[in-house]
Amino acid sequence: MIRQTGLAEAIDIAGNRARYDECAKKLLSYKAIIAWILKSCTKEFSQYGVQYICDNCLKEEAEVSTYAVHQDELDKNDKLDGDKRVEGMNTESNSIQEHTIYYDIRLPAFLPKSNEIVRLILNLEIQLDDTPGYPIVKRGFYYCGRMVSEQYGTVFTNEHYEKLEKVYSIWICPDPAKKRKNGIFKYHTVEDIIYGESYTKEENYDLMEVVVLNLGDADKSSDLEILDLLNVLFSATTTPEEKKQRLHNEFEIVMMVEFESEVQEMCNLSEALVEQGRAERNISIAQMMIQEREPVEKIERYTDYALEKLKEIANGIGMPLMME
Repeated sequence: MIRQTGLAEAIDIAGNRARYDECAKKLLSYKAIIAWILKSCTKEFSQYGVQYICDNCLKEEAEVSTYAVHQDELDKNDKLDGDKRVEGMNTESNSIQEHTIYYDIRLPAFLPKSNEIVRLILNLEIQLDDTPGYPIVKRGFYYCGRMVSEQYGTVFTNEHYEKLEKVYSIWICPDPAKKRKNGIFKYHTVEDIIYGESYTKEENYDLMEVVVLNLGDADKSSDLEILDLLNVLFSATTTPEEKKQRLHNEFEIVMMVEFESEVQEMCNLSEALVEQGRAERNISIAQMMIQEREPVEKIERYTDYALEKLKEIANGIGMPLMME
């Protein structure tokens, strides 16, 4: 028998809401997508094939909105289900005087042909305005700094700084200003020799890197496969069926798999859970859009909820609806 993969089901559930936070994080947590990002955005993995990265470099679980960025916050242990997804490291950050901030996705990626670890954070920030009031690059370096400092007591102790592992903060911006569409920008530390000869290896100072991907339109080629892939995945106008077809045909990402007949009962249960998850996700999206003061007509369009249901949700979080 044939069934859809977890990624294909996630695309169906997300529908035209793929850019919204919870949907986006789920889509980004699948190994096939992460492998493409690693190959295209990091020098450590650039020479390896996507399939090799999937099979050999993504050995542990990804943390999806569970690990606090700030050190005085408790972490969450929630994990997402799916086919071959990276599951598990903690992803949230917060301070006592602020609301809790979580890493969207955080995971370890093993360097090919070694047992070293490159710490990787994928952050998807959904902004109505792609200039959120602060430089995204600075926030990326702040996250990198936190991931470096968090290694004390886990990766190394005492003064064994030679064990520090490199970190990445990769930011995906689905809807940048037109003049900034379809671009990839990397920021990292380099050695600047003022006088004399270098006395240290690059690996000793090349410890953090921020990457910003500005997406474009799904119907226009960018000449870079990773941008074309993400443009399709996060398109608000492309249908789920078209997304699955293009991901399969253009990027060789499997959308259907065979399974044994004896697990049919489990699949029936899975379908029920998917329906339950869809309802919970719509409520989460409605809450987020209400908090962001989106017009009620737009919220109705994205969630298919009637006005009375949205009033009920708004009352539950103590926020007014924005009526046009």
